Amino acid sequence: MPQCDRSYCSPSSNWLTWGASEIVQRSRELYVAWRRGNAAMRRFSAGFEGLRSKTELPVQVAAVCFRWNISSVEFLLVKTSSGKWTFPKGRLNPGMSASESAAQEAWEEAGASGRIAESHFASYLDTKRAWGHTAAACEVQIVAYLLEVCSTVTPEEDGRCPTWYSAREAKRRLAEGRALSYANTIVKIVDSALECLNKREARPSPILGRHQTRRLAPAR
Repeated sequence: MPQCDRSYCSPSSNWLTWGASEIVQRSRELYVAWRRGNAAMRRFSAGFEGLRSKTELPVQVAAVCFRWNISSVEFLLVKTSSGKWTFPKGRLNPGMSASESAAQEAWEEAGASGRIAESHFASYLDTKRAWGHTAAACEVQIVAYLLEVCSTVTPEEDGRCPTWYSAREAKRRLAEGRALSYANTIVKIVDSALECLNKREARPSPILGRHQTRRLAPAR
């Protein structure tokens, strides 16, 4: 973030000797620095407030990472610190939009990069260990974004064990270790993702001018 030139407000700065043109120029420079420094915070605040206004719960973002495997889709899951399987997720990052924050989580936790949707397609409830406690957990609202993975590397975070699963197997893994109510909501994210991808594939191709034929069957 750009830093303000402190010489403008330092007591040792001989600003009383500045001419009118220099005062105007310095004022413009300060204004530009202020605009640049606050643009990132405005983007973060807008994204955060837009999500937080819909719930009183803490809000996180998740990247539902997927790849095409011939006519089916696979999902990339990672492990939490408690050993449960989940989508890469985390807090909103200052200076990033919600979708950019989700993409950053995919990179840090799964080593995945690709194309992420600008708008979320679903949300779900889950639990997270509270800071400073070993057993206590709090409920969080997680907003999900589709990310089509183009490449993967070893993730920055250890112990995440990123693994590709079929839609059916991903739902089974996500349900493991969760209370029934939370398991039901998170596995529905897979179905919602498949539904979104089916709609996307049904759209006319901008190049060929015809509909795509690839369709996905619901995971059972």
